[in-house]
Amino acid sequence: MRQAVTMPKPALVRRRRGQYTEVAGMSFVDVVRDGAVAVVTLNKPKVNALDAEFLREIDDAVAALEHDDAVRAVLFRSAIPGIFIAGADIKAFQQPETTQAAIRAFHQCFNRIEGLPKPAVAAIGGHALGGGCEFTLACDFRLMVDDGKSTIGLPEVSLGIFPGAGGTQRLPRLIGQARALDIILHGRRLQADEAKAIGLVNEVFPENDFDDAAMEYARRLAAGPTLALAAAKTHVRRAFEAPLEEGLRAEAEAFVAIVNTNDAREGVQAFLEKRRPEFRGS
Repeated sequence: MRQAVTMPKPALVRRRRGQYTEVAGMSFVDVVRDGAVAVVTLNKPKVNALDAEFLREIDDAVAALEHDDAVRAVLFRSAIPGIFIAGADIKAFQQPETTQAAIRAFHQCFNRIEGLPKPAVAAIGGHALGGGCEFTLACDFRLMVDDGKSTIGLPEVSLGIFPGAGGTQRLPRLIGQARALDIILHGRRLQADEAKAIGLVNEVFPENDFDDAAMEYARRLAAGPTLALAAAKTHVRRAFEAPLEEGLRAEAEAFVAIVNTNDAREGVQAFLEKRRPEFRGS
């Protein structure tokens, strides 16, 4: 059952049967809830170019989902055929003062996505380039369409610049320094199979099955023990930021807390009873 997701004021939700929820004050982002999955649809013609207004809307949508306990996974998709996000609106980088403001907006939005206390999935149904690729790197999972056309990459060097919205930091953490340098310094654009082979995307699906496969992927995550998944996200990322001993102490403290959740008790009981667990996200 699809339900409207409550957005922060002054946005108002209006339901429309058979269509994505239309949110007043949100021109380029639609949010609906399909069961425990929030589907965030990006729709800024012609190519979902990221500018200040678009980033603000995405950030507002994600902020509303952070504390919505009914949402246990978030799926980002595009309404524009052949495009996920084609990149940043280059006009934002023509003056030093606008460049600094743009970078702050990118970091705020992408950090919020990365910090979601529930799994975030990017359904890459078209080109994801530059800032679009960096958007996907802030997500926990990247699914990509195998249509022989769509590409993902960081081609900024062709403009005489380099990835400035997290690409130089998140990409090497994901695929390693050597591969990240190869992609960034050559401005490479990868198709689905190559992106999967190097670990840049998690799964690849054919075009005809892509939307359904991405939704099913998100549903499986939403059916998991949400608090445990959130803790796992936090401490996997902490592994790249903290000394080992500090990370182990934090992991142990979080583990003790998670063991006492309802989902942990359900998981153990289901194992003993030889049945599938029914997690509630608590």
